[in-house]
Amino acid sequence: MSVSAAASPGALRCGHRGCTAAFAEQWSTWPNFVTAVRTMATLVAWAVAVTTGSDAWLLAALLCYWVGDIADGLLARLTGRETRTGAVLDVLADRLSVCLVVVSYVSTHPSASAALPAAVFLAQFVVLDAYLTLAFARWSLLSPNYFGLVDATVYRLNWSPPAKATNTGAVVLVWLVTGSTLVATVLAAVVLGVKSYSALRIARLPVPPVLSGCAVLDVRSAMSPR
Repeated sequence: MSVSAAASPGALRCGHRGCTAAFAEQWSTWPNFVTAVRTMATLVAWAVAVTTGSDAWLLAALLCYWVGDIADGLLARLTGRETRTGAVLDVLADRLSVCLVVVSYVSTHPSASAALPAAVFLAQFVVLDAYLTLAFARWSLLSPNYFGLVDATVYRLNWSPPAKATNTGAVVLVWLVTGSTLVATVLAAVVLGVKSYSALRIARLPVPPVLSGCAVLDVRSAMSPR
């Protein structure tokens, strides 16, 4: 898929917040710095947890990821420093952080009952959720936070504030706090169902032949007969 000249910064002012037209890609932004710091903090807490066998430090690692994930996204939106590069970096950092916590917890609590919720959760988070989160790049969107411009239902199920609070880190947090594999498995299975439905819905969306710099125009061009 090619990107048209209209997608260059400043070439188009579509009026929709979250489209790529008016933004320049940058690596060196404060939100990306926060992403790097919160990932390092998560790694440090995880290393202490692995060394000491402490569930409390695993919980601290998860909280570093969760709070930092909220902070870098909020900072990006408040300062107008959202970039597609930052969105992808965020996705990679999230999966590194959460996978370390989940795998370490199962390793220190080996049992078939612990492996089940971990397997269900990792399947949806590492595979399905990664696919969903990176799908925004098929349209002229800065991040999945603006997927409502393409499909409102998928946005509400995955990236609205309530969805974000319940469909990823919350499953692991409930598991670590309650220690209930049954509750964790049920929650992970529900999230897996939501992600599966969302993935099927995205797979059926028409894709624009060329990115215009405006996601709304992308959707219209994809639906227009060629």
